[in-house]
Amino acid sequence: MSKFEWDENKNESNKNKHKIPFEDATDIFNDEDRINFRSDRHGEVRFKTLGKALLVIMIVIYTVRDTAVRIISARRATKKERRIYLTKKLTKQHDESE
Repeated sequence: MSKFEWDENKNESNKNKHKIPFEDATDIFNDEDRINFRSDRHGEVRFKTLGKALLVIMIVIYTVRDTAVRIISARRATKKERRIYLTKKLTKQHDESE
């Protein structure tokens, strides 16, 4: 399992704004159906992951530093993002049943 870290002030800010503590957001990495996107921002590679954590479909933004996953932000997925996730999940289940 990965080691997770974050800025505690950012975690508090995220809990106030999005109602999701980073401790809960780490569960997204247990979702085998998560969808990962990569981007470069401010000279740093960042990842945006769409998946389910503790029964909530969410987006987690993070980077990897040394051997740790550093969480930057976590929020509930938008309706459009939920649709993308569920479509992929249902398509995968359909493909596996054939």
